[in-house]
Amino acid sequence: MCVQFDRSGRAKSDSLCGLEEVLSTLQPSVFVDEQLSKYKVAVHQMGLGWNDFLSQFEERRASGSSMVSGYRLSQPLSESRRSSANLSIPGVNATPVIAVTHQPPSPHRKKQLLRTQTFDSTNSSDLNEENQLAITAHSTRSHSCVPSPVNIDIRRLSRGPLNQPSLESQDITESFDSADLHSPPHSALSSQRSSILLSRSEHKRKEALWDLFQSESVFLYDHLMVMKNVFMEPLKKIQVEGYAMFAEPEVLFGNLDELCCVTYAFCKEFLNVILQYMNSGAEMNPTEVLVRLFQKSSKASSLTQAYHRYTLNYINALNYLETLRRQVEFNEFEKWCNRDSRCKKLQLTDLLVSPVQHIMRVPLILKDIEMRTEDLFEKENITSIIESEENSLRELDDKMKWLKNFERLLEIQRNIVWPSVVDLDPKVFIPDFLKGPLSKQPCERLIVSPRRQIILEGPLHILDSGKPIEMYVILFDDMLIITRRKKGLHKKQSSLTEKWASTCRTGSFSSSTHEGLFKYVVYKQPLSLDRFYIHDVLPGSEGTATNLKNVFVLVCLNRFQQVVTIHTFQTSSENTKITWLSKLRDTADKWKRTLQNTVFRNQQRLSSGSVSTAASFRDNSSTTHTISTR
Repeated sequence: MCVQFDRSGRAKSDSLCGLEEVLSTLQPSVFVDEQLSKYKVAVHQMGLGWNDFLSQFEERRASGSSMVSGYRLSQPLSESRRSSANLSIPGVNATPVIAVTHQPPSPHRKKQLLRTQTFDSTNSSDLNEENQLAITAHSTRSHSCVPSPVNIDIRRLSRGPLNQPSLESQDITESFDSADLHSPPHSALSSQRSSILLSRSEHKRKEALWDLFQSESVFLYDHLMVMKNVFMEPLKKIQVEGYAMFAEPEVLFGNLDELCCVTYAFCKEFLNVILQYMNSGAEMNPTEVLVRLFQKSSKASSLTQAYHRYTLNYINALNYLETLRRQVEFNEFEKWCNRDSRCKKLQLTDLLVSPVQHIMRVPLILKDIEMRTEDLFEKENITSIIESEENSLRELDDKMKWLKNFERLLEIQRNIVWPSVVDLDPKVFIPDFLKGPLSKQPCERLIVSPRRQIILEGPLHILDSGKPIEMYVILFDDMLIITRRKKGLHKKQSSLTEKWASTCRTGSFSSSTHEGLFKYVVYKQPLSLDRFYIHDVLPGSEGTATNLKNVFVLVCLNRFQQVVTIHTFQTSSENTKITWLSKLRDTADKWKRTLQNTVFRNQQRLSSGSVSTAASFRDNSSTTHTISTR
């Protein structure tokens, strides 16, 4: 059943009053995810920090809110929990604070200790596990330097905060050799410094990894879901009531639904991977987390492709938004949306550009993790992930350039005028029965091609009959078109559209006036880049004799190497002339190589094939003639 909304007889004030009434009755759309909300708590208007996450995780585990197996992680605590379970290191200026939970010996713990000791000399075994934890806490909280010498009391460090023996510490302490317990002070100092540097770097890596997760989750909540729930969904709801029927949400918001889904799936997987490490009791390795997310999972690839599709539609969305803002109903609707507290004073244009900006942030955070990674194998893994992300950005940039170039080709083809054969040569005789078919040129749709690129465009003067005439010259990757610009009867467009049209031009000589206001009348015929020679008029003897400055000449030939015409161009400055000559020569050379590798090579194959066929035909005919004679 098709329902039509006839509002033609409704007054403008009645329409706006009805829209306000509909907007006042709308129920706000809210996005809720309990798991993500737990770890996206606003702390000083910022996301949840890594230390605060550890503190929150420890509190929930201590209260029994989540079932966790294994030992308690010895990560740095938040500021509010640094007063619990003090443990001091003799000889250190600032007294670090650490919480140590006594658990049975774990093989993961011993492996971690042995791996940490390999970063120092053989005497680094002076430090047992509790000592390593204390130094970690000291390095991440106080950031103070360790004075020399430092005497470590292993027996004291092996005791817990309640002066109870730790089974794991006793086990590791008993495994040390007596010679290691009496090692010189400088070896202990070296081991401590190595552990401090390692722990600081590892903690910074985890903080950077957590920043990446917070960046994705905050972007999901504060940008994507705001755009969806505050703007897109209410727009669809008021259209059900018959308002703003002229608007098309899929054009304005693109693939926003897809982007929300894949970003939400990526955030959920990101958080689940982190919580798996935390719950298992194993030490979280940021490199392993990144490999699981970006290389072993398909969600990161889906997210990248969704960003590409959104970004390619972004410019069209801005232009469409500018068109919608000419409608009174949409302006009232946008004002109502901006009053929502979830917008946080962000306009719709700010939200629309946020995915384009956010995609650039991921490689920066990954580089921060790579910079703090010491292990060469892990560094190579992170580097490969960064290269993959940067290649994706370069691919997106190429797509954007292609789209801008294609839009400019469409604009040129819409505004170009091909003179008829009578206009080109008024003296030519045309029979009456051919005047109709020849009144239009068959090349009217020549310009637009998916593979054609605009290399350079801009105004030049051509010397015709000795008088300079301003032309607008467009250099493509396969031909050169000389046109005369004439003002058309187009309606002036918005400033945003003007800006978009100016960014489409690959040349550096585009004027500030919107090119869509002009018609391009082709002067004579297009020039193939392999059909002319370039002659530079030097400012010395040649230019002085003819009184010409900033001039170059194109000598045009036909396929039989006959000179058919000559074009003399004059530029406004020497730099402009150098730019045009450089682009013309480089582009012509590339086009000639392309022809050599494609068209001419195929012709050679066909000619050689025809010669061999003719030779075989002659042999067969001679053989047949011999047999018939016999």
